[in-house]
Amino acid sequence: MYHLEDTIAAIATPAGVGGLGIVRISGDEAFPIAGRLFMTAKPLDRRRQILFGKFKNPKTGEILDEGLLLVMPKPHSYTTEDVIEFHVHGSPALLEQLMEILVDLGARLAEPGEFTYRAFLHGRLDLAQAEAVETMVSAQGDAARRQALKQLTGGLSAHLEPIEEVLKSLYLKIEARLEFSDDGIPSLDQEKFGKEVGGVKEELRKLLESYQQGKVIREGLAVALVGPPNVGKSSLLNALLGTSRAIVTPIAGTTRDVVEGEIRLKGVRIRLFDTAGIREAKNVVEVEGIRRSRQVIEEADVIFWLVDAAHPQESLKELKEALLPKDRTHYLFNKMDLAKTKEPWKGSNLEKSRCIALSCETGEGLTQVTEKIEKLIQTPLGSEDVVLTSARHQQEIQKAFQNLERLQGLISAKQPFEIWAEELREAALSIGRIRGRNLPATAFEDIFMKFCIGK
Repeated sequence: MYHLEDTIAAIATPAGVGGLGIVRISGDEAFPIAGRLFMTAKPLDRRRQILFGKFKNPKTGEILDEGLLLVMPKPHSYTTEDVIEFHVHGSPALLEQLMEILVDLGARLAEPGEFTYRAFLHGRLDLAQAEAVETMVSAQGDAARRQALKQLTGGLSAHLEPIEEVLKSLYLKIEARLEFSDDGIPSLDQEKFGKEVGGVKEELRKLLESYQQGKVIREGLAVALVGPPNVGKSSLLNALLGTSRAIVTPIAGTTRDVVEGEIRLKGVRIRLFDTAGIREAKNVVEVEGIRRSRQVIEEADVIFWLVDAAHPQESLKELKEALLPKDRTHYLFNKMDLAKTKEPWKGSNLEKSRCIALSCETGEGLTQVTEKIEKLIQTPLGSEDVVLTSARHQQEIQKAFQNLERLQGLISAKQPFEIWAEELREAALSIGRIRGRNLPATAFEDIFMKFCIGK
């Protein structure tokens, strides 16, 4: 996978023109390489320091730029190796030229995530913390950023460590009675043992329940605005965005494709999809538009079916034929300024709690729509709350939970201790794998290759 004896180099800032560009190198040859590339009035020595000087091509002597050199000698650096950063102007041509010179001087282009992998391998971060680096970089909302920071600073690891220790302790209690049964060890208090198993299982259950919320925090919430033509889907999108994102006309079927917009609520990214009206298609363009609408419906976390409150029966008839998943669908009765009744959903068999009276024309009900989305986000998290945001973590917790579930069955059935020990061992291994223990090398490749180069 990675050759750790190499000195690695990468551009650490995003592609494109910018005011600042950063090139980072890490490894035993970082100081000698930097000394050949950087000219400064002060000597380059092994102290943490920031130096101002000029960058030159050591082959031609050409001055390339002037800027800063950040010196971070081992072990007090991100990778715990010698790390040096070049802070220069953000010209893509300059950054590429610097990389070419670094490679010519003996550095190697870093692989994705290789800096963080070295930090993990040298014990600066455990695997859960290392994964949080990528989550932090890709955070699309403030809630995602906060959760990533919590994991990066050890929140998840600190929560899992005592769980793992309890599982190991329970395992040793069983192993001791298997190995030293003739040495006067007292018999196992099975009632107390069962309560301890149940306590750990309850902690794992809480973590599993947090995963859906964690997924929303990390990836955001996808909201599909669907319904027949001319019920106000585009008007609602524009109203929620506060801008004229979608074309609105009195002509039915104006929207032929999916129109997307984005807002933030409670620090969570909300993606809004205005879809083509669900109806019988009359041409090939409408066929494709409706196909895309159905795809959005299938993938959305929340579906808002819009109903024309002035003529609800037609929209409700279309609703029956749409066969939407009831658990994800809510009903917005738009055009209430033209409605004949304040509760146009009466007699429709729709749950009242899932219905909102709305008028995009007057603004009535818009606050209730955003409040409904906020409730669906479910992010009133306290500062100490630990939330699973990684599918890998969720899978390992699920395995450990199932081990303990089987163990409880074994205890009830009075099965031999040998089988108990195996379930406890597997549960402890699953928790350990979250923090980077007991994993094959290929697993590390899968995890770190998702990172950007330079991190």
